[in-house]
Amino acid sequence: MIRLAATAAAAVLYGLLFPPYGAAWLSWLALVPLCLALRGARPLAAAGLAALFGWLTTLFIIVWLVPTLTGHFERTPAFAVAFWAAFSLTALSPFYAVAFAGCARAWGALPPALRPALFAATWVAAELARVHLGFRSPWARLGDAHAGSANLRQIADLAGVYGVSGLVALGNATAAELVAVAWRPADRAARRAALRAAVACALLVAAALAYGSARRAALAGAQPGLRVALVQASEPVALRWKRSAALRLLTHYARLTYGELARGPAPDLVVWPENALQLSPEDPLYALSLRQLAERAPLLLGAPRHAVDGGGARSFNSAWLLRPEGAVSHYDKRRLLPFSETRPLGALADLGRQGDLDPGAFTAGAAPGFFPLSGETLGVLICMEALYPALARELAAGGATALVNLSNDGWYRGRGGAEQHLAQVVFRAVETRLPLARSTTTGWSAIVDPSGERIAELPPGRAGVLARALPRGPGGATFYVRTGDLFAGLCAALWAAALLAAALGGGHAASSAGWSRRDHPEE
Repeated sequence: MIRLAATAAAAVLYGLLFPPYGAAWLSWLALVPLCLALRGARPLAAAGLAALFGWLTTLFIIVWLVPTLTGHFERTPAFAVAFWAAFSLTALSPFYAVAFAGCARAWGALPPALRPALFAATWVAAELARVHLGFRSPWARLGDAHAGSANLRQIADLAGVYGVSGLVALGNATAAELVAVAWRPADRAARRAALRAAVACALLVAAALAYGSARRAALAGAQPGLRVALVQASEPVALRWKRSAALRLLTHYARLTYGELARGPAPDLVVWPENALQLSPEDPLYALSLRQLAERAPLLLGAPRHAVDGGGARSFNSAWLLRPEGAVSHYDKRRLLPFSETRPLGALADLGRQGDLDPGAFTAGAAPGFFPLSGETLGVLICMEALYPALARELAAGGATALVNLSNDGWYRGRGGAEQHLAQVVFRAVETRLPLARSTTTGWSAIVDPSGERIAELPPGRAGVLARALPRGPGGATFYVRTGDLFAGLCAALWAAALLAAALGGGHAASSAGWSRRDHPEE
């Protein structure tokens, strides 16, 4: 029972790291109860505890999914709760269960001073796996809790958000080692090992903070670049995909845009969010009005694209760029949202159509989105694509000089969803050292500089235009852009190597893992 209680406590603490709570300072302690619960556990028990942690944390963090399903998708409360529970169980738990079962198997094969490193590597390996496998869930990684940590987040240009996750996980595991040796005061060797690990961890954290401070100083005073106007209409999301509302939405976006154009020199780019329009920009209802508007300033907007070819009729969630000279280009979203834009389980978990224009399911695009404009190259990410470091890295490696994220966050209900989304997007700017402009239907729209600072934003519920010059990036590819998830891959390799060493050595983690039943007779 003690292990179960500690695991549940860790899950609650982890959930508090993210909006609407945002207690990022707890991240250095949140996993300590989990570390202690896993000490001495056999692989099967460790798998169960890790799976329980993954399930409870997901339940806590995405509790907004229940009101979203009942409010926006108009599903029954019973369906909403069942979907929330089932998705929470499958999104993270399988990966944590496998990773920490292996960690438990390998624990005893390592010297005590290296065990915090094994825990950190296991944590990062599990995060990497859940982003690339299954439902490919990137939501609420440990490092994402530090989107507001001005200095710490800077190491993401070296190791991505996984670098922050790994460092914080290392801090938690080191603290757990110190707590564990306090229970065994006679074990001087274990105490010395824990103290050495603590000193090494403290030096790493100090180095990361010093690096972050230096990088922020180097990025200060960036020259202004592309001038953008991000339009946030804040229309009710219930109007989306309804033919009866198509003209109303176009009129509102156009009125806000013309109002901004009347205030001064035309921006280099006007941005409307994902799903701003429900029909293709080439549809007769929209075409003339959009062409006239684009003659005043280039217009990047989110709208569907339909195609008929050998594979039949297909629909794409697309970003369209309309230029003053009349040229039109598009980018098709590649990473689609399960259950909303795709039907991975068919009718079993069909969230239904949202209106007579809703295609029901989209086809994924095949190529990254690059739009050359005014001497710059825009790299476009649509909605949840901005949560995947590999996609932003691909754009930066391909020559993008600024990132643009079109998003529809109007479907979130409850508290925390939109704020969690924005916090994670911040890391794409840091990893690539590119400015990022984010235009949403209902908020948060924001401009993020290459250090990850949100220098301007429009909160939810406010209609308006966010006009600002994007600060230029420092130029040149970051280490992360050049090497990708090298750090995370090395963590996965360390986990696998430790597991292999334990298998070859024939030892079991419980033989030297730390706490024993003698230490906890109540178990």
